[in-house]
Amino acid sequence: MGKINLIISLSLFSLLVPQYGGMDMAVAEKWQAAEVVKYRVEGVHNARTSVVHGDYEGKADVFDRITVEFTWNIRKTEVVGQVKVTDGKTELKNIRSDGTNCPPPQLLGEYEHFQSVTHKMVSRDQIQITGTRTYPPAKVSNYPGSCSMRSIPGAKEEVFLWLGGADPAGLAMPIMPNGPIVVAADRKSFSMKGAEGWVWTFTPTLVR
Repeated sequence: MGKINLIISLSLFSLLVPQYGGMDMAVAEKWQAAEVVKYRVEGVHNARTSVVHGDYEGKADVFDRITVEFTWNIRKTEVVGQVKVTDGKTELKNIRSDGTNCPPPQLLGEYEHFQSVTHKMVSRDQIQITGTRTYPPAKVSNYPGSCSMRSIPGAKEEVFLWLGGADPAGLAMPIMPNGPIVVAADRKSFSMKGAEGWVWTFTPTLVR
């Protein structure tokens, strides 16, 4: 069972903010006064990933996208109301048998990195998205024995994403392109790296 785990710590901003200068105090005051925000969170996967099932040579540059929208009560640190999940379609580039001199695998169908199936609240501040990863039937090399090709079956795996809210006051943090939290130049969104090649961009809209 594959797992993709992103748990946003609400204390992360409060730990990082005092360590750096260059705070935008006007932005900080705006969001510190907020009680409820609507979040649009875009997860983008862009990483070299195995696209054949099992212990075979076959990787590609895998691009995938998922968008999660929810309302976040900052004071109560909880998700309120409905959660909306929108999937993107997986795109593959540069399919190769990495680390070998063998031909690339031949995919006999579509690889889907993450396709959401259901989502639910597992606590007041954490959303669990259950999905599937689909490996198509394929022809792969018999490396390291030889470069002759063999057929292998496809498969499906259950995979998970976990997502929570964060304090939008982090938009006032110094802009550090290589920091653990990257604030956009216009201070309208911030991004965090997740596990397994995912990057999550949070865009809040003030409700009250």
